[in-house]
Amino acid sequence: MSKLPIITITESKPTSLLRDFATFCQYLKTHTITLTATNEFISGKHLYELNQKMTDPLPDTTTRTDQTLYPLLHLLFHIALAGKLFRKFPGKGSKIVLKPTERLLLYEELKPAEKYFFLLETFWVDADWKKLQAGYFGRSPMNTVSGVLEFLSEQQPEKKIQVKVDRDSHIYMMFLHWEYFLHYFSFFGFWEVTRDKDLVAQQKPKRLFRAESIIPSTFGVTIAEILSETRNLYYWNLPFRRKMGEWKAIPGSAYYDENTEKFLDIKPKSNKSRTSIKIDKVKTGDQFFLPFIPLFAEGELQKSLPREGVKFVDGTYVFKASLAKNLWRTIEISADHTLLDLHHSIRKAYRFDDDHLYSFFMDGKLWSHECFTSPLDEEGINVDEVRIGELGLFVGQNILYLYDYGDMWRFGVELEEIITESPKPRKPQVIEKIGKAPEQYGWCEE
Repeated sequence: MSKLPIITITESKPTSLLRDFATFCQYLKTHTITLTATNEFISGKHLYELNQKMTDPLPDTTTRTDQTLYPLLHLLFHIALAGKLFRKFPGKGSKIVLKPTERLLLYEELKPAEKYFFLLETFWVDADWKKLQAGYFGRSPMNTVSGVLEFLSEQQPEKKIQVKVDRDSHIYMMFLHWEYFLHYFSFFGFWEVTRDKDLVAQQKPKRLFRAESIIPSTFGVTIAEILSETRNLYYWNLPFRRKMGEWKAIPGSAYYDENTEKFLDIKPKSNKSRTSIKIDKVKTGDQFFLPFIPLFAEGELQKSLPREGVKFVDGTYVFKASLAKNLWRTIEISADHTLLDLHHSIRKAYRFDDDHLYSFFMDGKLWSHECFTSPLDEEGINVDEVRIGELGLFVGQNILYLYDYGDMWRFGVELEEIITESPKPRKPQVIEKIGKAPEQYGWCEE
């Protein structure tokens, strides 16, 4: 292999991703960003101003355009949070604001190639692809990523690939549900993509995005082959592994049994790379960027930000569990207690029986992946596996506690305070009761 660098990454090459992300972060640092109440997204006013500062502003937007209609800004928002460069904090009243963390300073000290691979790592490992998919149909393309990467690695760079062909064709089916991910891979420099002209002519919703064609770049073909050989998305994406029921997974570690591998169509690689780069066997705990180092001049890609494990935050947690505006119970519970203990505390505070399945949705959204379930539930991570103090909760966070999948009792659970000075309670205790608890089944037995 030649000792000359194969790739050079700058603020504007292979795409303007680094420049736009720097602009995005600078704007968030210098403005008070209050997130929307419904989705906890950036408001339309700030999105409009941010869009004008991007290298290629999206046309036909207003101050009321929703975040999900800005593919680039939607991606940067999720990367900033998933990479822990920004965090949500309680603002005035019940509002949530974005603030930078110390990691942002560390990110800004990285070299361009290191910044790029940190963003790619965050996208690949830490971002929830279901939340990223803001397309019209809203389906994650995870099941087809492996095939697309293998396909891309075999293509001739700069040669147009017609995606919109026969609807039964292999290419068309591979990209059928990619939608916004066609944009995302373009932002990362894998290809240039053009939207299906018929959708434009028919004035279909902007959120409905399908490709007419893509033009893979030399950069994209090279990176796709190494990703395909060494960074299988099923093993590396932590939100997916959490969905599969694994808590505290190590990126890249194997954990599937033979039946699961067959179901997910995970196949061993041939290890015959066309890049002249030796593909070593992946070791558990390897840093994401390691197999890409030979693509760069010596010293250009040396480090990334350290991965942060689950930190235990000790103290007394004060939760307000509400069923209605004037109906709630306030509960004090130790950081050492589990979500199972919180379940029992809420149930007993409302005098409900313990005879139904239930879940805690940590992002407040029903049926999201950020979920912990009853020990009797066969899916997900069970509530007795996690302590309150290791959940990474923040004051003002709103959790949805769903009890009884039939009657669907929905409790809004807000973290009001974390007390670190006084002794922790040995048992969870209700410290406030407002409103009369409803009958669990709507009637009383004689």
